[in-house]
Amino acid sequence: MGQTVRSARLAPTNWGGRCLVALFLVTGGSLPSGNAQSVVSPRFEDFLVSNVYRGVVKPPDFGNRDHQYQGTDLRCFGGDPTDYANKQVNFAGHFVISTCTCGSGCLYLFMWDAVSGKFYQRIPPGLIDVGPYARRGVPPPGIVYQGERYQPNSSLLIVEGCVEDTCDCAARYYKWTGDQFKLILRQPVRMPETCLKKQ
Repeated sequence: MGQTVRSARLAPTNWGGRCLVALFLVTGGSLPSGNAQSVVSPRFEDFLVSNVYRGVVKPPDFGNRDHQYQGTDLRCFGGDPTDYANKQVNFAGHFVISTCTCGSGCLYLFMWDAVSGKFYQRIPPGLIDVGPYARRGVPPPGIVYQGERYQPNSSLLIVEGCVEDTCDCAARYYKWTGDQFKLILRQPVRMPETCLKKQ
């Protein structure tokens, strides 16, 4: 899980057309079966940022931790914020993404601005299960989703897994707009056995 290290620059693509297809699918459209292979997943290279901050990372501003957090949040955000100062920018030029575990195979992402310390407590899609999930015909350990992927020089966030306690399993592609994450594509993935039984 976590940051990928691929940084090669590829030739420019027609991302405008890809965005229209992605928007069509996110809003509930479907393509004729003959065109299904033409849907291309967004790539980190399609969302490059111009600069990556290399200075000292400011710790996240967790606010009043004694009264604001409980349970898993308290475990993740209740420590000394300066413990986070040794992190490096790993997303969209000046942000740090990190994970908080919420049980076996469960996690959620949080983020802060390395320059200002502004803290984003839960970023989409919220609590996510990455497995392993047992499934007939899939050798052990079964289905294990890729979780989160991101890069320091790109504003694209990819999260693969199932929204906790649901069968909403997908690879989700989000673009950071500067103040929020915008879902640009949702691609279904293999379902766990328990979900197949519900269908």
